[in-house]
Amino acid sequence: MTDHTSKEIFSGHGWKIFMETSDMPNGRTKTSARVHRCDSVHIIAMPTAKTVLMNKEYRPHFRTHLWMLPSGKVDKEMDHKQAALRELQEETGKAARDLSYYCTVRHSENLVMNNHVYIARDLYADPLPQDKDEMIEVFELPFEEALQNVLSSPHVHMASAFALLRYMREHGF
Repeated sequence: MTDHTSKEIFSGHGWKIFMETSDMPNGRTKTSARVHRCDSVHIIAMPTAKTVLMNKEYRPHFRTHLWMLPSGKVDKEMDHKQAALRELQEETGKAARDLSYYCTVRHSENLVMNNHVYIARDLYADPLPQDKDEMIEVFELPFEEALQNVLSSPHVHMASAFALLRYMREHGF
């Protein structure tokens, strides 16, 4: 039994692709491509207990706007909490006196990256410059409307949908 082997087949632009073979308990092996990318952060930014800041962001590859939570890569710092604060400031112009970790989720076994979700409360103005390659409009919406907008986007931002659904379920919306 080999247990696990990995061969890198691509590396560039923050992505790595490996062809990996792993043993299974039934004696068979599974070989598949696994994509590695830096982690991301997603922020449930709450101006009030019933509202959330949402981004309407133009995505050029989809040629349309998507509704999503303030989100971004953990690529400029090692700590995902610091990345969450930076992304909140870049994308909404707000910082949070209370920024707390909420949960971590993954897309799939073959996309190796974590999506760290934070809750931001007690917001105040403290903008950082928006990335030059982003077009973002920020809206304060009731949670129900925010979720409806995310779910009705032509390409649903899964991390935003999951985070809003989980938060709303746990808090009785």
